[in-house]
Amino acid sequence: MYASTFTADQIRAAEAPLLAAQAHPDQLMQSAAHAVFEAAEAMLAGSAGSAGRVLVLAGPGGNGGDALYAGAELALAGHRVDALLTAGRAQQRALAAFSNAGGQVLETLPDSSAEYALAIDGITGIGGSGGLREELADVMRWLRRVRVLSVDVPSGVDADTGEAGELHITADATVTFGGWRRAHALAPECGVQLLADIGLPGRPLHTELLDTMPEWAHDGPTLVLANRAVADPQVWPDTLLPLPAAPVQDVAPGPADDKYSGGVVRIRAGSAGYPGAAVLAVSGAVMATPAMVRYAGPEADGVVRVRPEAVVTQRLEDVGRVQAWVFGPGAGTGEDAARELAWALEQQVPLLIDADGLALLTHHEQLRQAVASREEPTVLTPHDGEFSRLREAAGVREGTRFEETLELPRRCAPPSCAKAASP
Repeated sequence: MYASTFTADQIRAAEAPLLAAQAHPDQLMQSAAHAVFEAAEAMLAGSAGSAGRVLVLAGPGGNGGDALYAGAELALAGHRVDALLTAGRAQQRALAAFSNAGGQVLETLPDSSAEYALAIDGITGIGGSGGLREELADVMRWLRRVRVLSVDVPSGVDADTGEAGELHITADATVTFGGWRRAHALAPECGVQLLADIGLPGRPLHTELLDTMPEWAHDGPTLVLANRAVADPQVWPDTLLPLPAAPVQDVAPGPADDKYSGGVVRIRAGSAGYPGAAVLAVSGAVMATPAMVRYAGPEADGVVRVRPEAVVTQRLEDVGRVQAWVFGPGAGTGEDAARELAWALEQQVPLLIDADGLALLTHHEQLRQAVASREEPTVLTPHDGEFSRLREAAGVREGTRFEETLELPRRCAPPSCAKAASP
């Protein structure tokens, strides 16, 4: 239900009818603020400094209002809460609620963060782009020794691309509302990510999001989330959904399994110039626990000495039955390697292309065309430099990394094929 991500425009479109239907001003904002309050309470309870103060960093927009209303709830719950208005102003009703609850508005940043157990980041919202203003550099330095809870996305991180500006907040946790933003899939600055399905009575925001999305968006290039982080020791309220873990298939063999049902991968890696690439690639495959790893290439003797469990051969054509191919690390970029990649692209199994394989795609248009003609999944794993060179070779115009990553697979594949490129 919550796997897909939404753009800032989709969020605004879903919020619009809810804002129009509010029973009283700021009803939706207060619903969001309560989720922030619950996340903050959990972080304070799990902190050694649970008796410390809370600092609310409130900008002039809606996220600043969320943070101030959450600060008001914290103050009413007995916490000592201060607020710094980072633009010198804030949402007036939220600011009044904060002051009426006993919160203290500061004129300047406290000299020391030692008394503070938590900061709530409501400086910017999902409409923010680029980094934060330079005059907030002191705030960023102040936050280094304090746990940070961000509202929606960390300030200075673009909600639609996940790109962090030069000056940005790195959060310990981020709480968002109704549906995940693209930044939650792309930006490690979000920390632990929590989702609250806020809304009005009988009208949850997530339902509005699905109802307001155009038809194409349900089957279009929707970014899907998977948890990249290690296990989170924090205990969160049931009303907050942590980012779900990646759906990893159980590889433990059952009574009826054999090596083919358990998965067989073959590796073409390494060369006389890079013999270690073959050993490292095969070792990585073995540690991923498929039922069998086959190696084909000139470093067969070296591979089997280090990994005797691997089945090796010199020629690609002699590898035997497999369910997936890996091609590229240290395989070379000469004509022989190009012919081998062309052969691998003809095989009707999933194929991952890395390193030298990506260089071959960059230099040979016919290999890129062969990628486009494949019916089986093809996964490309470029680092930044490889990505830029492949993008230029494929004729993808320069844009944000998110836009480029969406466009590159389209250039390498017909609409009926599902291909993937990794930034």
